[in-house]
Amino acid sequence: MILATVLIVVLALGGGMMAARLLLKPAPDFSELSATVFQQPRALQSFELLDHHGAAFTNASLAGHWSFLFFGYTHCPDVCPTTLSVLNSVAARLTGTDDPVRFVFVTVDPERDTPEVLARYVTYFNGEFIGVTGERAAIDELTRQVGVMHMRVAGESDAASYLVDHTASVLLFNPDGRFQGLFSPPLDADTMAAEFLTIAGALR
Repeated sequence: MILATVLIVVLALGGGMMAARLLLKPAPDFSELSATVFQQPRALQSFELLDHHGAAFTNASLAGHWSFLFFGYTHCPDVCPTTLSVLNSVAARLTGTDDPVRFVFVTVDPERDTPEVLARYVTYFNGEFIGVTGERAAIDELTRQVGVMHMRVAGESDAASYLVDHTASVLLFNPDGRFQGLFSPPLDADTMAAEFLTIAGALR
């Protein structure tokens, strides 16, 4: 009986020490990265949009894999095509890595960017990219949550030729569907791929 009691105490102490070590494990240091990484990733409130296949795109769509999200629009003359080209290069560099990754283009111009328009646009850059649109109010609420700014600018010729000024950062979501960090311009595919692997490896 005494021996059994001693064993229980030893096991309890060992378990407590292990738990303490886990609790005291230092948070990963990402200060050397050019990416901004949140020590406490941010959960999103419920949202429902539509991908370019016509399927619902919700919080659940961000779960189970890492996601790179970029907010833009198909009539964008420069920043959006350049960024999607960079993301295509990032995707190529991450092929075959341990952490599954998705790349999502969310429009801030849903009035013109229908699922059909997005399907042609995003797949031009990469057949695996996902285009997302939806109701204006739903998009505005999502951009508000993640700090993406966008503002319509009147066109020079007619009302339909407007442009949209918008945040040019690429957002990173972890496999729990939480906002983990972001990559700010200027964007470089080699740097983004390498830093993503560092982030994913440290948080795995």
